[in-house]
Amino acid sequence: MTAISAMAALSGELADLIEAVMPSVVAIRGERGADGWTAGSGFVLDDACHVVTNNHVVDQAEDLVWTAAIHGYPTQPIKILGRDPLTDLAVVELTEPHEACLELRRTPVRLGEFVLAMGNPLGDYPESVSVGIVSGLSRQLQSPQHERPLQQLIQTDAAVNPGNSGGPLVDLSGGVVGVNTMIRDDAQGMAFAVPAATVARIVPQLIADGRVTRAALGIAVHARDVDVDGRTAKREIVTKVKAADSPFRPGDVLLSLAGQDVDGHAALFDLLDGALIGKATPVQVQRDGKRVTFDVVPARLVDRT
Repeated sequence: MTAISAMAALSGELADLIEAVMPSVVAIRGERGADGWTAGSGFVLDDACHVVTNNHVVDQAEDLVWTAAIHGYPTQPIKILGRDPLTDLAVVELTEPHEACLELRRTPVRLGEFVLAMGNPLGDYPESVSVGIVSGLSRQLQSPQHERPLQQLIQTDAAVNPGNSGGPLVDLSGGVVGVNTMIRDDAQGMAFAVPAATVARIVPQLIADGRVTRAALGIAVHARDVDVDGRTAKREIVTKVKAADSPFRPGDVLLSLAGQDVDGHAALFDLLDGALIGKATPVQVQRDGKRVTFDVVPARLVDRT
């Protein structure tokens, strides 16, 4: 096979892939009469017509009339089911039956994989596609819309613009590896997506309850390099204790929670599941160079949605 014929075959396969995926990609629009509009993207997740998007796409829900447009189908109203600002994910529901949907990929994405970003850039260019690679893994990024830094993000150089938010980042099999969520304004070719594993963990809760219930330890933490068992590692250090009767002390190095290692912000937040609320939960810390174990009773994290 010549180089040109190989490229032609690849081009045809990409076109086939896009043709298969596009009927599940949603252009989301919110309108406020003649006063203005906002737009984003999403994708149909299941045959119950649930659509995954970003929280920041639909966080003005009360003031706007929301609709969805899908290639080959009439524009239709949508209903916002749930939002989670801490992961920047949201779920909306189509009002009309829809057959096509996408699957979340279960295996982690690999550095260097080819990916396609699909969506509605600038709110004016639906059914847009860009191609790139996975250029970074496990990124952490803060933006004005987010109360906490977003964790475990996938970095890609596929072109992403405002309006792409909430659209799928798919692999060459059409599996969703992430949800396009933000870009770096001070750089070129740096876009970020919430990974499929986070979507799989958060979205069912949004569908069932409209929100995500999390536990809180009543402390503030900061990641620092510390010596643990003779090795330097980045660990979460307690910087503030909110209650006078808390078993935590400023300077404690978090080692484990509920028997699971605390290895960074992302691991800690994942462990603070709502099931821990009100239950005595074992914690191990390093305090003054020694390991100390005690129980803590997590409270409910205040929902600021």
